[in-house]
Amino acid sequence: MLHLKTFFSRDLSILKEDITKHIIYTIFIVTISSLITYFLLSFLITKKITTLTASLPKVEKTTVIVPQPVFLPQPKESFYVERGSPYDNRTIGTISANVIFHGPRDKKQIALTFDAEMTDGMKADLLSGKVKDSYNKQIIDTLMQTNTKATLFLTGLWIELYPKETEELSKNPLFELGSHSYTDSSYFGFCYGLKQIPSTLRIEEIGATEKLLREHAHIDNRLFRFPGGCYTPDDIKLVNQANDIVVHWDVVGSDGFNTNTNQVIHNVVDNVQNGSIVVLHMNGAPTAPKTAEALPTIIHALKAKGFEFVKISELLNLPPEPRENP
Repeated sequence: MLHLKTFFSRDLSILKEDITKHIIYTIFIVTISSLITYFLLSFLITKKITTLTASLPKVEKTTVIVPQPVFLPQPKESFYVERGSPYDNRTIGTISANVIFHGPRDKKQIALTFDAEMTDGMKADLLSGKVKDSYNKQIIDTLMQTNTKATLFLTGLWIELYPKETEELSKNPLFELGSHSYTDSSYFGFCYGLKQIPSTLRIEEIGATEKLLREHAHIDNRLFRFPGGCYTPDDIKLVNQANDIVVHWDVVGSDGFNTNTNQVIHNVVDNVQNGSIVVLHMNGAPTAPKTAEALPTIIHALKAKGFEFVKISELLNLPPEPRENP
């Protein structure tokens, strides 16, 4: 009986040992299998997501300028600070070195300025017929009917698309022309959605527009405005090397992509002061859909306040615009 007990105890011990080994082996196999399955599924899912993302159509960036609220109080002198600009020198100062934001504050003179923008995307829409026109002549008609002087900053690409109109504008004594670079591209950073041009191409963009203004406007250009108002100190030097003065603004109409006519009007009329330079756009819809509609009221309201509209050269007391024989 004792002998049987001994055998039974030994068999039980062996059985426990076998079961323990089996459990450990099973846990090991399950763990390894789970890890392999996890990494395999992760790889397949990541690869599938990458494939789907690559197949999606790329969406082009569009220039969107968010309209500024009308009824918020705005400090006069710093009404509009250009994003991305290292300089914020709001005095005439040394004209050859600084950016001009406004003229003298002791005279009731102001300058209306209009930018004629043109990007590669805008050109494509125009040539394809998606956009009917990128020159709102109604703006020019209003300026002529009210005998209002203005300065027009044209991109070189716009001049190429509207050479006849450029020449006509240059012959009109009410208007003065300036350069808005060749394409409406940022010189510094992500500026209102505008793509940034490489530094190696900037001197070419400046030079190309100077040449186009000589050919079609018959002027030796001297006024320059950076697209979006974004630039670096080195860009200022490039413009100065072309013997141009950088002219920006202290009052912004926020007419870009703004369908609220009254808001455009108030953005200008409520913030103009002596020596102000106002920036608007002359492209028409969809870029500046309500500018032409707002302009008559802007002109009437500011003239009623006693302001005189002058060209930039008159505001800054510069010599007459150099002209070349056609």
